[in-house]
Amino acid sequence: GRRHAERACELVGERLGCDPSAVLVCSTGLIGIPLPIDAIEQGVVPLVGALSPEGGTQAAEAIRTTDTVRKETLVRGEGFVVGGMAKGAAMLAPNMATMLAVLTTDAAAPAELLAPALADAVAASFNTLSVDGCTSTNDTVIVLANGRGSAATPPALTAALTTACVDLAEQMCADAEGATKVVRVLVRGAASVDDARQAARKVAESQLVKCSLFGADPYWGRIVSELGSAGVAFDPDRVSVAYGTTVVCSGGIATGHDEAAVKDHLAGRHVEVTADLGLGVSAASMLTNDLTHAYIDENAKTS
Repeated sequence: GRRHAERACELVGERLGCDPSAVLVCSTGLIGIPLPIDAIEQGVVPLVGALSPEGGTQAAEAIRTTDTVRKETLVRGEGFVVGGMAKGAAMLAPNMATMLAVLTTDAAAPAELLAPALADAVAASFNTLSVDGCTSTNDTVIVLANGRGSAATPPALTAALTTACVDLAEQMCADAEGATKVVRVLVRGAASVDDARQAARKVAESQLVKCSLFGADPYWGRIVSELGSAGVAFDPDRVSVAYGTTVVCSGGIATGHDEAAVKDHLAGRHVEVTADLGLGVSAASMLTNDLTHAYIDENAKTS
């Protein structure tokens, strides 16, 4: 794999007239199965010859695998622009995932400014997305700046990159394999931010919770159970759960609510689940999906 990656860098560098170390390789495919280097070697020449300033959409289309749509974004900052594309539809979980994202900007920003800005943007976007809790081996997020625009301040650059990354993460969530719902799990009232993040992730990655969401079943007991086993500060007598804006559990027990409102909310494409731990002021959220028959069909075979 390493040899093939280095060969790809050499081939592109030769055609572009640059050092191979200036070429960044992104790849995704079947784990443990070598990439078809012969096809890559044959494809480099026509690809380099087809390079165009208007080729962004074609590139976003070309990197799709099980994605059903291409994913692009454009954010206008203060005197500069950030553009981006990404692919990813499954094996998506915080920190490692089968996802590739490339961001470009004309901001005049050195590497020492780009790196922390991108790290903050990723933490607030891709690392709060979990389609199935499964990680992969070669996720990549890259930002490239040509410096032709205005000088970017750290806050402005971070804000623009974050907006772009959040947009791409939400597009990936919406295109997740087999998903019928885009779900935001919000945990608030936690004793610490780390607790809030850990609890939100535990709920978002629960197969039982995801099955309930697919069935549009407001089984809040599964959510409370996941919170209680998340390894965070937790008091069952203080927890509350809501679907949308309708609270269905308060103080750890069922509470009277508008059942029709809950039913309508769970029947929609976008669902929000909120759990309040009642222990503090910290909060965090995760993006996830429901677990469907179509996801199983897609992943029951090598893909």
